[in-house]
Amino acid sequence: MEPHGLEPATGMPEPLWQSFLKVCQLVEEKRSDISRCRHLPPAIEDAFRNADLYRLLLPVDLGGLGIDPLQQLDLVERMAFHDASAAWNFAVGSGLGFFSGFMPPAQAKALFTAEGSAGAGSGAPQGKASRVEGGYIVEGRFSWASGIDQAHWVYGGCFVIADGKPELLANGRPRTIIAIAPRTAAAVHDSWNVNGLVATNSTEFTLENLFVPDERILPGTLDIPTHPDPLFRLPMTFFGFALTGVPLGAARRAVEGLKLLATTKRPAGRSSLSENGFALYAVAKAEAIIEASRTQIRKAFTGMWETVQQGETCSLASRGAVRRATAHAAEASLEAVNLCYRAAGGSALFDDAPFEAAVRDVNAMCGHLVFQRSMMEDAGRATLGLEPVLPVF
Repeated sequence: MEPHGLEPATGMPEPLWQSFLKVCQLVEEKRSDISRCRHLPPAIEDAFRNADLYRLLLPVDLGGLGIDPLQQLDLVERMAFHDASAAWNFAVGSGLGFFSGFMPPAQAKALFTAEGSAGAGSGAPQGKASRVEGGYIVEGRFSWASGIDQAHWVYGGCFVIADGKPELLANGRPRTIIAIAPRTAAAVHDSWNVNGLVATNSTEFTLENLFVPDERILPGTLDIPTHPDPLFRLPMTFFGFALTGVPLGAARRAVEGLKLLATTKRPAGRSSLSENGFALYAVAKAEAIIEASRTQIRKAFTGMWETVQQGETCSLASRGAVRRATAHAAEASLEAVNLCYRAAGGSALFDDAPFEAAVRDVNAMCGHLVFQRSMMEDAGRATLGLEPVLPVF
């Protein structure tokens, strides 16, 4: 099955696009293996590395490909059409290049090599870090480590502990850091027993009494970049932005599945499903939902991107526009998927159709922080000129 209407973004290097299409073809071929094995097959992990997909966002001078976030979004959406779990891990893994702009350039180059740039973890503070000479002693159990199977590095947010208690900033909030450690130093737990996004293996890992040197420590809030690229001047609103392509791509496959079904399924009393009024409504409505959401998120982010490229600070209104578009895209994708699922009737239940997987996966996506109702509530606060509650708004 091939998507319609998903062309490469303007300015996408042709060699990158062609290399990426080959990876997508492999993901399509391995689609049944991905769902059955509940993890990405080694062939896909190798393809990600061989195509250098994890370093897409890194500036060229740091060894990356230097594409812009909207191009990354296009690639994520395209891969999500073929498999949501693969696209989720691709979005997370390629997004970690954002870390490179907040560490010394030499260290960024050392961490983000072609062979070892993949990472997994969570920046939310779940561990503890005690200051010692040259770095920190880190311990804790960290969750939501999407893509840890193919990761070379793990990272975890930590509260900084001093004299046995959390160290506080001038504003009274606890000081936090993000510690980056080799994947081999982590004990990975088999705790990802889920029904949606099953192959992401967004499981938990533990770091115990581990020394992490200062050069692999990032501040909990990435607000003072060490690199001049506009990418690193984006506000925390950029967190999770690329993930928006996953529900849109998954919903797009459900629509294509319904189109195919409409030409082959023949319900009793009708020549084909294409004569069923609800099926006709569902396929048109679902496409309209996806197209409108895609346009909204691109318009909102383009405004933010142009602002940082001009060296200006993004306004609360601009941040709110991106956040409400992001959350809405996930909710709208779920609506589109449900329309297709209902219109497909009993055919939606079978594994060789895309509908069941899309329902499970998009519902799972809606549980992520950037797509939750609380994010839309904060967008409402921004609309009223009130400061948001969530730190990643």
